[in-house]
Amino acid sequence: MKKFCEFVVSAFVGGLLIVVPIYLTVLLLLKAMQSVVAFVKPFAMLLPEWFPAEHVLSLLLVLIVCFLIGVAVRTPAGRVVRERIEKSLFEKMPGYALFRSLTQRLAGKDEENVWKPALAEIEDALVPAFIIEELGGRALYGFRAFGAHAFCRSRLYTQP
Repeated sequence: MKKFCEFVVSAFVGGLLIVVPIYLTVLLLLKAMQSVVAFVKPFAMLLPEWFPAEHVLSLLLVLIVCFLIGVAVRTPAGRVVRERIEKSLFEKMPGYALFRSLTQRLAGKDEENVWKPALAEIEDALVPAFIIEELGGRALYGFRAFGAHAFCRSRLYTQP
């Protein structure tokens, strides 16, 4: 029964790690499309009425802007600007470092400071956690991802 519960929890967490980012990306894309409708409305009037020009043109505009920003941050000057924005704005936001490290880990970038996702057994339940430091045989230090003490540094133990 315990193995079945572990399977259900790990499958659920794995599904959430896939579905939630996709859902949030779609919501953000739709919101960005709504904000640029005023810019594309004059061009949409030039196209036939049966064609959903406002939606298509606003989607294209948002994707082009995303592409141009992606190209810009790959240049040396863009990299400097991105790092300044991260240090001055994003790193002050709670949880930014956590989600940045998690997405880097999922993207396959192996950096020393990237936390490893794990399931920790706490009070007979599996709790999502991130391993941030390993000490010897059994002791690990990590952050629990959910619950009353989420993002608090905790000492987690593993089976020998």
